[in-house]
Amino acid sequence: KLKMLKRHLRTTYGMTPDEYRAKWGLPVDYPMVAPNYAKQRSEFAKKTGLGRRSRGRKKKA
Repeated sequence: KLKMLKRHLRTTYGMTPDEYRAKWGLPVDYPMVAPNYAKQRSEFAKKTGLGRRSRGRKKKA
């Protein structure tokens, strides 16, 4: 079952996501991962605190 289209396109057809989107007339923000996979990864990132600054850091002036 394919979850990430990017890898499939590269290994099977030698195409980049941009080439794929252009060939099929898809918008530049067309997702390259399955919605359920993206949701799982998003939830995992939020649980582990990815994308947040640590509380101990101070901004440089």
